[in-house]
Amino acid sequence: MLVRLARGRLARMRGVTLLELLIVIAILGLLLGVALPAMQDLIERNRLKAAAHALAEDLQWARSEAIKRNRPLGFSIDTGHWCYGVAPEESGCDCRRTPGVAGSCSLKRVLGDAFPGVRLESTLSLTRFEPRRATAINGSLTLTSPSGSSLKVVLSRLGRVRFCTPTQDLAGYDACG
Repeated sequence: MLVRLARGRLARMRGVTLLELLIVIAILGLLLGVALPAMQDLIERNRLKAAAHALAEDLQWARSEAIKRNRPLGFSIDTGHWCYGVAPEESGCDCRRTPGVAGSCSLKRVLGDAFPGVRLESTLSLTRFEPRRATAINGSLTLTSPSGSSLKVVLSRLGRVRFCTPTQDLAGYDACG
């Protein structure tokens, strides 16, 4: 009787069969095959949003800095090299030059390397923030992810910044009109 009881416990304590292991591996493979592309798209959209918000924050910073310093500031954008910068010169600066070199963006310089895969297009290459009326040269900058999602940063004549999406595929942002 004790021998039968011991054999029954041993029979129940056996490990996983090879077939069960293969089924689990196949299910995990299917889940990974579905999840990885969705995760990649999520990462691209987050990079796009981060780039747009960084650009908007720097535009707002340049406006407030012009008011604080009581002098016009130039905000230069180079879409070919994906960079932008701020300088006290009204004529702008070259964001490709390293800080300290003549003509470089002495107050702030941002390179697009921080946002891999995001493309930058702009209707303006230079805007100037005026301190007296807190105005700016208006325009828009469009950022696009590798998957085709776009987010537009719009700068008004009053120096205010807003977002909209031309592709209408980003939740939480109004469609561009």
